[in-house]
Amino acid sequence: MTSTPTSVNDGPYSTNCLVSPFFLILHFINIWVSVFLLFSTFLIYWNLTRDFFYLFIFILPLEVFLSYFLIVFTALFISKLFLILVNLVYEPREGIFKRKKSNKDYYFWSLRAVIKKWPIWLANLIPSSVLTNLLLTVFGIKTSFSNSINNANIDTEFIEIGRDTIIGKGSFIKSSMIFKEYLIIRKIVIEDGVIIAPHSYVSPGTVIKENATLNTLSVTKLNDILHKDSIYSGYPAEKIGINSEKKEIIIEDYMEILVDKSTKSSYSKLIEKENDSNKSSEPKFVKNFPLYLGLFAFIYFFSYSLPIFCFILFFKEFFIPYVIVRTFYSHLTALILILTPTIFLSLYGFNIILTVFITKLCYHIICNLNEPREGVYHWSDKSKEYNFYFLRSFLLRYAKWKVQRGPFPWLIKWIFNFIGSCTIGKNCVIEDLYLSKEFNEIGNNVYMGKILLTNQLWDRELTVKGVHIGDNVVISDGCCIAPGNILEENITILPFSLTSKGTHLSSNNVYYDDPIKKVQNEEELVELLNLKVDLNNE
Repeated sequence: MTSTPTSVNDGPYSTNCLVSPFFLILHFINIWVSVFLLFSTFLIYWNLTRDFFYLFIFILPLEVFLSYFLIVFTALFISKLFLILVNLVYEPREGIFKRKKSNKDYYFWSLRAVIKKWPIWLANLIPSSVLTNLLLTVFGIKTSFSNSINNANIDTEFIEIGRDTIIGKGSFIKSSMIFKEYLIIRKIVIEDGVIIAPHSYVSPGTVIKENATLNTLSVTKLNDILHKDSIYSGYPAEKIGINSEKKEIIIEDYMEILVDKSTKSSYSKLIEKENDSNKSSEPKFVKNFPLYLGLFAFIYFFSYSLPIFCFILFFKEFFIPYVIVRTFYSHLTALILILTPTIFLSLYGFNIILTVFITKLCYHIICNLNEPREGVYHWSDKSKEYNFYFLRSFLLRYAKWKVQRGPFPWLIKWIFNFIGSCTIGKNCVIEDLYLSKEFNEIGNNVYMGKILLTNQLWDRELTVKGVHIGDNVVISDGCCIAPGNILEENITILPFSLTSKGTHLSSNNVYYDDPIKKVQNEEELVELLNLKVDLNNE
């Protein structure tokens, strides 16, 4: 993955694994208190400035800015309080644990993740290295404000980061990892002056010594040690040099040996040939902006109009006369103020439901006009199926974005199943990933990390093929699953693995690398990740 799709976030995150729906009660409490405080501060602001209209308008941007940070700090404080209480009940620990509800370590790992979800979502609204370091510090990670870690996908427990560390965009700092039916939790230690290049993967238990460098697209082993002043690269990461000017020249010479001039010349000719074949006066994409804009406006208007009308009605009939206008507050005033966050959250949920229902209606109509089908299409011959594929893709994009980028990402499974464009089985965990919007068949108990799962691929033509994933499949972070893939049951795909279109992976195997290949035996898995296939620890 060389870039991040707009439907996903880079930054601190917690898993979307939800062992029990009752965990969401704490999530709602945190949101409710934060929203309550937001309305309370606005009420104070209104009472102070309502007699000075121009002052009210002039200070309003500052009020919005301060309110954002106030709600972030409130959410952090409440999350920290919940975490302290939960950790008193069951203290977090390292180890290898079965992914079962009956396993306390797995159960409380999921609970801690739900508790952290709201403040992480708020903090990611305005990307800031300072805010990221503050959030990690509150959650118990040792870090420094001198670190640049804003765009890294970093776990929020069992990590220590020294000073002056740079972690590149799209990198994964993973103190927890899903492998087969197990959850692995190991502490990561990153010392001072470390550089972790973009799109690399630091596995649980890794120790990176002072001034070490991990190159792009490199993966460390479990419990790996990267030594001081050294440069590591590869899958698995191996030492290729040291951080000195002399040794960097040696590394460059080494790369010249690996890629000689004749190879580079052949590669350049291949690229030129491919570019020539793609040159065409015909545009690749269907640009029907009036239709797209009208469709979006229709969904947006009807999904927001009724919730906004209800909120205005509540505000006009109850909030203004009993809260804002009142000189002396009564029990009724307090009750309305307490109910306001609940009303607000209910209407937000109503907005999501309306969005999904309207999208389903439009999708059903469009599918009746042209039945969705897989195929291979060239942009120089824009068939009816080609045009309607882009129309359906645009239609589904807003509903997907609204939920996946919202504070309730667990709804994404319900949305796709309800609309009917995909089938997602029971007990699936879908992290913050790029998920194609049609032709996906996902079995039960599937875990999909922060990956790219796509049903389309541009090369010489547009290939639209569905992805079929069997039961008990685990796809680790940084992977790319291409169109037409069939993943049979009980498969585990290790981090940063890429499949080609039309790949068929057989059941009960472990796969890795680009192009993807099967791990042949336990010795190879130990060499790759320092991990054994037969894990018997409970």
